[in-house]
Amino acid sequence: MMEHFDPTCDAPILRAIAISAACLIGACNSGEADRMDFGAQGPTLQPCTPGVQQACPCPGGQPDGVQVCADTGDRFGACMGCDLGDDDDGDAAGSSSADDDGGSSVSTTGLDDGGDGAADASSGGGAVEPMPGWPSGPAQAVPPAPPPDAFAVVEQTANDFPDLFAQSCVDTGGNNEFLFEVVRRLRQQDDRWGLNWKRGVVGDMSQDVVDYQWGEGPSEENTDVYIIDIIVGHCGDDPQPGWIDVTAATLEAGTIGMWTLAGQDL
Repeated sequence: MMEHFDPTCDAPILRAIAISAACLIGACNSGEADRMDFGAQGPTLQPCTPGVQQACPCPGGQPDGVQVCADTGDRFGACMGCDLGDDDDGDAAGSSSADDDGGSSVSTTGLDDGGDGAADASSGGGAVEPMPGWPSGPAQAVPPAPPPDAFAVVEQTANDFPDLFAQSCVDTGGNNEFLFEVVRRLRQQDDRWGLNWKRGVVGDMSQDVVDYQWGEGPSEENTDVYIIDIIVGHCGDDPQPGWIDVTAATLEAGTIGMWTLAGQDL
């Protein structure tokens, strides 16, 4: 289960200062004081629905990036998918940042080959065969494009196996069979779907989260992933099938997701 983050104590004060400043320049007359955008790489202080995504402007006339509403519903997160420029090692192009508080960033290098390990050969214009453990098809979603929406698969699996769904909380004596069945069905459509090592800790598997590998290379322990919460209210009194992209929230917390099959035959 992905953690939920409380808004900071200073948020109301900062919002009041922002609205006052907007009124001084006439923004109050247009209603814009209630929608203060602090730039492409900063949060947008406006109420939103947790998990909802929206386009955000990137600097220098680049194509728009995407930002996701935080779990607290009080702001949108950092704009992902903007090119922040080359660094000394020349590997920053195409990177995306999620560092509201100086957190981590994710590299998106090496995406020109579609991320399937079948890149053009350096000579002859041919293609090399994917190595064992690499996904068999090209990525269908590269940031800032959203991951494939497979809520219908989760919902149908819950309808087909209501007992497994009801017993999906290991902490209360359940098991992971519902999660495994969802991933098994997702992988019939696209083998980039897998399970998640929570916070990148091998052996600590998320009970209600699936990963989608958008990056290149072998899948196992790959951290170039989208992170999707598939059970709302997991381990609660009334769990429901869900599909919430928590990738940005995970990065903003300064941690990661890591793709795995955890030794399962999926």
